[in-house]
Amino acid sequence: MTSVTIPASVTRIGDSAFEHCRGLRSVTIPDGVTSIGGSAFEDCRGLRVVTIPYGVTSIAEKAFFGCS
Repeated sequence: MTSVTIPASVTRIGDSAFEHCRGLRSVTIPDGVTSIGGSAFEDCRGLRVVTIPYGVTSIAEKAFFGCS
């Protein structure tokens, strides 16, 4: 998996949702998401592009830990 587009119906990205997805290169998060859980993208070393909408009001600890 190299890219993810989170569906518009999602309001929260849970803890460790994509943890260790090292091949993941890009993530598009829709406007409806308000929070990103702990370690959600931890150790996604290939992650280069993340679109975080204005409506995200909470990004938990280590959500992007280990990303370059």
